Amino acid sequence: MSKFDYNELIDNETMLQSRSIFWDPDIYQDELKQIFNRCWLFLGHDSQIPEAGDFLRTYMGEDDVIVVRGEDNEVRAFLNACSHRGNKVCQAEWGKTKAFTCSYHGWAFDNMGELAAVPLEEEVYDNFDRSKLGLVPVARVQNYKGMIFGTFAEEGPDLVEYLGDMTYYLDVILDASPEGMELIGTPFRVEIPGNWKLPVENAIGDGYHVAWAHAGAMRVVGTIGQGRAETVLGIGKDNTGYDDSGQMHVAIPPHTVLSTLDGQSGYALYDNPEPCIEHLEKFRPSAIERLGEVRGKQLLGSEMHMGVFPNLQIIQGLNLLRVIHPKGPGSFEVATYSMADKNTPAHVKEIIVKHVGQTFGSAGILEGDDGDFTEAITHSPNGYATRQMKGWLGMAAGRTMDWEGPGDASPGIVNELCQREFYAQWQRTMLAETTSEILPEKIEQKEAANG
Repeated sequence: MSKFDYNELIDNETMLQSRSIFWDPDIYQDELKQIFNRCWLFLGHDSQIPEAGDFLRTYMGEDDVIVVRGEDNEVRAFLNACSHRGNKVCQAEWGKTKAFTCSYHGWAFDNMGELAAVPLEEEVYDNFDRSKLGLVPVARVQNYKGMIFGTFAEEGPDLVEYLGDMTYYLDVILDASPEGMELIGTPFRVEIPGNWKLPVENAIGDGYHVAWAHAGAMRVVGTIGQGRAETVLGIGKDNTGYDDSGQMHVAIPPHTVLSTLDGQSGYALYDNPEPCIEHLEKFRPSAIERLGEVRGKQLLGSEMHMGVFPNLQIIQGLNLLRVIHPKGPGSFEVATYSMADKNTPAHVKEIIVKHVGQTFGSAGILEGDDGDFTEAITHSPNGYATRQMKGWLGMAAGRTMDWEGPGDASPGIVNELCQREFYAQWQRTMLAETTSEILPEKIEQKEAANG
């Protein structure tokens, strides 16, 4: 039983959050158990491991995990720990192999997790049963339209139930064409001395900081102040004026979406958006046939940030997918992948990869800005007096708008609905006694427009 009262740390009525949730090492240990040991977590994409023997390494919480397509073509995930003494059996980030061999004593496991070879087996062991000493599997691994997720929970909602109505929005990038989405190239990885929740809430909900915190970056890429535009995402240069029409935050508990609705402002931050928009408009008619008018016209190509609880963010327009891996209460790794529809021309994919590196790569101008803020917020509670303060997320509370898609919508990108919903779900998961209690109680579903 936890020593913390999570109803007190997060007050959903007053919209206050205790600063200790970013700092306290014991709360972090509760998070590893309650959240990262039970929620569905993104592991990878089919495009990364298309053939038998292909594998990649990732993390579930702080657990090092191997995701591998076995000789039988089934995708499995295993703890990266030898069943003998616990040493890592794989040091490579990705690759292709028939076996994972421990460098300590030489135990070898095939790409389906079975113990295949043991040095001096007959000479030093009696009644040795290899079948009981395979790699430890992740309890459940499931796939949604190419997206591979896993959970350590043996019971509870399956992946589709966990994603719920979020699939309506995910399909804008996963199902806009018969070929679907792919991840391009290798991910950018950055470790930042901050708490893992801060980059999540920043990406899924904080439109307030964009034109202010990133003002310098906007000028560098020419988005603002070089004659191309005097506003970005409805926000005026230096936060002078704001138009919230044609934008929204949407709560689809346990997940969130923020989006513009103009069908092309996702490319507003590019320094060379024309080839991307030209391809988008050629592609749009067939996408409308698959997705319907609302998603094909209003969402496809818009600046859309999708937050899959707890640590996956998919940002259409910027064309990136980010996973935040916690590395302790005061540190996280962000892995950023470039993404595109598979039918995207090669020269447009090159522009996308360049832009992702320029903005959210290891030396990206936007990642660097945000990293400074997450570090400062995480470590300011090192001081006792500062630790007694609370954060407040009251922006646009009570504001609603009509929206034909699933979820409850609120107008504007400068809004804090998605952040409030993230912390409400964080609290719900920390309090849940069983995995089945992680999801909120079902509410009456709206009939989604256009499928």
